Amino acid sequence: MRTADRPLRIAVVAGEASGDRLGAGLIAALRAGPRTVEVAGVAGPEMRQAGCRPLMDASLFAVMGLAEIVCHLPRLWKLRRRLAGQLAAFRPDVFVGIDSPELNLGLAARMRKRGVPTVQYVCPSIWAWRAGRARRIRRCCDLVLCLLPFEPGLLRKQGVPGQFVGHPMADEERVASSRGGTRDDGLLVALLPGSRSSEILRIGPPVAQAAAWLAQRRPGARFASAAATPAGNLQFSALLKRFAPGLEVRAATGNARALMAEADLALAASGTVTMEAMLAGCPLVVAYRVAPLTAWIARAFRLVKTPWVALPNVLAGGEIVPELLQGRARGVLLGAELLRLYDDPQARGRMRAEFARLSTLLGQGASEQAARAVLAVARAS
Repeated sequence: MRTADRPLRIAVVAGEASGDRLGAGLIAALRAGPRTVEVAGVAGPEMRQAGCRPLMDASLFAVMGLAEIVCHLPRLWKLRRRLAGQLAAFRPDVFVGIDSPELNLGLAARMRKRGVPTVQYVCPSIWAWRAGRARRIRRCCDLVLCLLPFEPGLLRKQGVPGQFVGHPMADEERVASSRGGTRDDGLLVALLPGSRSSEILRIGPPVAQAAAWLAQRRPGARFASAAATPAGNLQFSALLKRFAPGLEVRAATGNARALMAEADLALAASGTVTMEAMLAGCPLVVAYRVAPLTAWIARAFRLVKTPWVALPNVLAGGEIVPELLQGRARGVLLGAELLRLYDDPQARGRMRAEFARLSTLLGQGASEQAARAVLAVARAS
């Protein structure tokens, strides 16, 4: 039984780097509030620094793609069973799963059976694919905190309580509207091949080939890369040597945001980084590939519900950012899109203007709103 003199116990589980950042902001806002809180869960470095006691490291769960997940299922099931036991021993007053729905919805169901109220922070992409997950969300979650403004309405249609809190990254960054134009030292192109090893392995080669293709046609172009981890940077550096021999690329490990604030143009994997590019006002081309089996399953079972994968396009409801997916994510095609933007400052300016408009929609003080919502769920239990 909860007593007034003990801290409010909040379990937070983040399964990847982007969730770690969201969790850190949430924890900081919770600790700045009127209640004393104790936080434990699955954490990366930013959540640990914010005050989360790690039960497991977030990197253990960072797997993406249907085929890839299948390969890791025995290990993931074993980890989740162990984690469920650790969470039960912690006896939280609220469980907060951050993104990673394959992990967190299962944990939320277990916590709910124990009488623990549950919050999912980041709405699973029912608007993009696997809309049937809404039924599972309804069974598992007392509240879904949404980063995108149209998500609560979609959830309400499925009987799921949802609240738009905005996107934390929009609170951290502001679009630099005066950017643009070719500097004396040439245009800087950011190469962002993904955060996971499997992503870099699939997307890194065409990204490297596109950069080499562009460098041959525009010798003034400069290039820099940023992977989420030192290991990722080493992996991409090896791919550059193989697929773009002789191309000079400056490495900026773990500092993609700073790189995009500096860059004039980016070639990026689909994912959170496309949102970061939008908020940094960095025009971009998006590339993505998944395992052939994952792509076949998605097509065969009609799992994909949206024509776009890049978050700026989803927000805009149209393609403002070029997307080259699967077989179209080839070096020559990606290079041609980069060259088009490289040579057209007006097109880059239009893209930045749309980025600024969308960024304004998302700046809502997300971490503070999310913290208030979590505390309200705890009070209601």
